[in-house]
Amino acid sequence: MNKPIKRLEIIKNAIELEDDDIIHGQVVQLKKESLDDGLKGIVQALEQKHYAEAMSAIIAWLQNQRALTAWQDPRIAANKLELKTLETELRDLIDRRNSRIQRLDEFNDLYMTRLGPLMTEILRLRKVLAEKMLRKQLREGDRSEPIAEESARKADADYESYRQRHQEAQRHQQAQQRLAESERQELKRLWRQASKLCHPDLVDNELKAEATSLMVQLNQARQRSDLATIRMILGRLMQGQRPMMASERLNDLERLMRRIAEIRQQIQALNAELVSLEKEGSWQLVTTLRDPEGYFQQQEKAMRNTIYTLEKQIVDAGFDEVA
Repeated sequence: MNKPIKRLEIIKNAIELEDDDIIHGQVVQLKKESLDDGLKGIVQALEQKHYAEAMSAIIAWLQNQRALTAWQDPRIAANKLELKTLETELRDLIDRRNSRIQRLDEFNDLYMTRLGPLMTEILRLRKVLAEKMLRKQLREGDRSEPIAEESARKADADYESYRQRHQEAQRHQQAQQRLAESERQELKRLWRQASKLCHPDLVDNELKAEATSLMVQLNQARQRSDLATIRMILGRLMQGQRPMMASERLNDLERLMRRIAEIRQQIQALNAELVSLEKEGSWQLVTTLRDPEGYFQQQEKAMRNTIYTLEKQIVDAGFDEVA
């Protein structure tokens, strides 16, 4: 009942100020509320411009409500509005970050598709060269053996790590290829839309576990290119089956103020993260690349030269096997 009370206060003042525009605007909003018989009579009188009748009815209705309604600290409403504004700002920042992450992911997928096999071969040859050098030094009793052993270990770890990433990228690409281009675009759009409704950073602290679970489901569906699951999750969120924001749940002044401070810190951290992300070389490459095809052809040529050099190093070192 708080909103009708406040709207009637505004209408009462507007009648005293003889401002028809304010009266009309508030009546339009008032009709969207659940109205009792008294409010319906007031709305009817206002629409008929029976202002004297409406004023008497407003005064009587407000007096009756004040007698029935417990007093609420006006600072609670002010803090709820401030929190709601900050939540909107944070939601927009999260969406900006997600948009940038999507763009980087798309470029990384393309990079892995075009250059992944060549980079895997480069790392494999480095691994082969390091292992053969280690075995040679072990045979010769070379004192630099610990260095060679560490080099071989690092080359092996680099190769295995990249090989796994390449295999994961291939699985992701295969999943995407099952969708038409329009479906891929829809998946990206719906994922961002759903993320804004249930991101753990946005919801009340007591509901973070629920929101985290939903985000995990969303991200897994996105990785699988599972458009149907993302549609289903978004549908549930749009129908109100979502973790509530703190501004929708909290009515305690101290908790509201504490949550406002938390959101401000999150906004500050997220702004810093976006600034840092936009300074990274990968982001600058993605946003300034005008000729992707030319870039990949250049990289392919450089990588093939590297493969040739590594193969030659293996042979020149006296190792008769490249593989």
